[in-house]
Amino acid sequence: MEKNLNEKESLAIIHSMIAGTRSNLRENSVFYLLWGWTVLASALAHYLLIQLENEYNWLVWPIAMPLAGIASIFIGRKQEREAMVKTHLDRALNYLWGGFSVVLFIAILASVKYGFEITYPILIWMYGLGTFVSGGILRFSPLVWGGVIAWMIGIAAIFLPFEQQLLCVAGAILFSYIVPGHLLRRAPNA
Repeated sequence: MEKNLNEKESLAIIHSMIAGTRSNLRENSVFYLLWGWTVLASALAHYLLIQLENEYNWLVWPIAMPLAGIASIFIGRKQEREAMVKTHLDRALNYLWGGFSVVLFIAILASVKYGFEITYPILIWMYGLGTFVSGGILRFSPLVWGGVIAWMIGIAAIFLPFEQQLLCVAGAILFSYIVPGHLLRRAPNA
């Protein structure tokens, strides 16, 4: 037997779904922080090693990223075992970040042919898209603004040489992942 909900009941259900998803995301802010700090440290280390004229400067990425990936897998599995509720919004965010990961991998493969000088601005825009959409779904403005800032940094990166693009990556990740991740972790009603 179907029950028709009035407008007030429908809004209450939607708000409870958003609150549940925000609560789940607050617990998952660890991923924003893990990936944010890993990318920030890698970009700055890569930049520093270029300045020191180290010929293996690029190695920071294939060392750091798999380690963060392994940590993410373990954290994700633990959280899945402990999860009480999974909402439609949680699933939407999982698809967003799953798709992000696939496109990120494709962009990195494309960089072999086209070079990272064009790839880094694209990656920065992707960081912005992921956080902008997540922030919109969750109605968490620091993620939305972090996404907008990342897009602006990505535009600036187009006009900069490769080494300076690494600093753009660091800045974009700071504003789109790290700052919102810490704010989300501390938000009392997130």
